[in-house]
Amino acid sequence: MRNGEHKASLKAAMRRMPGAVSLVTTVDPNGAPAGLAASAVIPISMDPPSMLVSINRNASAHGPISRAGRFCINLLAADQARLVGPFADSARRDERFSEGDWSAHEGVPYLPDACAAIFCEVRQEIPFGTHSLFIGEVTGVVGRDGGAAPLGWMEGGFVAMAPLTPAAVSKDAAVT
Repeated sequence: MRNGEHKASLKAAMRRMPGAVSLVTTVDPNGAPAGLAASAVIPISMDPPSMLVSINRNASAHGPISRAGRFCINLLAADQARLVGPFADSARRDERFSEGDWSAHEGVPYLPDACAAIFCEVRQEIPFGTHSLFIGEVTGVVGRDGGAAPLGWMEGGFVAMAPLTPAAVSKDAAVT
């Protein structure tokens, strides 16, 4: 397969891989809030507690995250899908923090009613291809009480992610 064929095949395969939808936010050292919608967010370690966010270097929030050295991963609940549009569309950048119940922790905007807000300090920035991988050490976590269903993305659309019933899963099944 040539590189172009790999891209098309990978894109088709990744459309089938559900991912949680997050708003990754920061505050530029000049005081301006910045953020983007992201599904390329994963935990990497519990010792030290750390997260990885993959961000296109052309994204408007890339520079502010790099300069600030900190970010927050706001793991959205299914009832927060309306917040994604401005964070996914650069033409709507001015609307990004106009809707939602935003608070700030050390200047970094976060959603206290998200499933979770995970605060991180950048420990490593690794350029790869068109993106940078930001590895952040977790400095704090807050979140919504209760069992709100996380917002997911699959096949080009939003999905509500919910646990399967116990009868549908083997009791010794687990993913690590």
